[in-house]
Amino acid sequence: MDQASTLLSAIRKSIARFMKELAAHLKYLPWEVNLYLRGHGPCFGIFTHLTLEEKLLLYKLTRKFDHNSVIVEIGSYLGASTTFLAAAAKENKSQVYCVDTWMNEGMTEGTRDTYQEFISNTTLYQQQIYPLRGRSEDIAKEFDNQIDLLFLDGDHSYKSCRADVESWLPKVKNGGIIILHDYGWSEGVQKVVRDMVKPREKKPGLEMSNLYWTRVKAGS
Repeated sequence: MDQASTLLSAIRKSIARFMKELAAHLKYLPWEVNLYLRGHGPCFGIFTHLTLEEKLLLYKLTRKFDHNSVIVEIGSYLGASTTFLAAAAKENKSQVYCVDTWMNEGMTEGTRDTYQEFISNTTLYQQQIYPLRGRSEDIAKEFDNQIDLLFLDGDHSYKSCRADVESWLPKVKNGGIIILHDYGWSEGVQKVVRDMVKPREKKPGLEMSNLYWTRVKAGS
């Protein structure tokens, strides 16, 4: 392939990628506008590794549930994803339980205490959010509520992701939703989905960007 053909091929791929991203953004634009109109604009300013569409999906899925639903997030970091869950929870009068050590283990930037940053970033939703500081497996042993939506965004290694699913999936209600981040690139998360999540699915799950989500059947 000559230089001109190579350049043309690269341009076509860039255009195709741009159009795909634009289509995804336009699909979720009404939800973005809705959040701003409802006073949730500060959610968009918190640093996170999630894409805009992923955050909006969290909001959209949480909005599906009735009042007094139980939302659990494993791995809250600085609170960006938390606020999108909590924005929906505020509207349907539900609760978001955030499980994290807030010591930044496993993050590329290195370990540090991020708890006060999390609290500061989520102040707008302090009535909806219940921080549970500690190890996921330890917190799960004391957590008695049945879960409507479970969002897993902790350590993406197979061992840690499997431990999170083993600890928390049995607590998800029949027809409840489980969402896993890092699915797009982590072989560990993909294997956990194959081994442990798919056998509990009510119907085939969906992928979006780096997320995998599905409704699950009751089980132990």
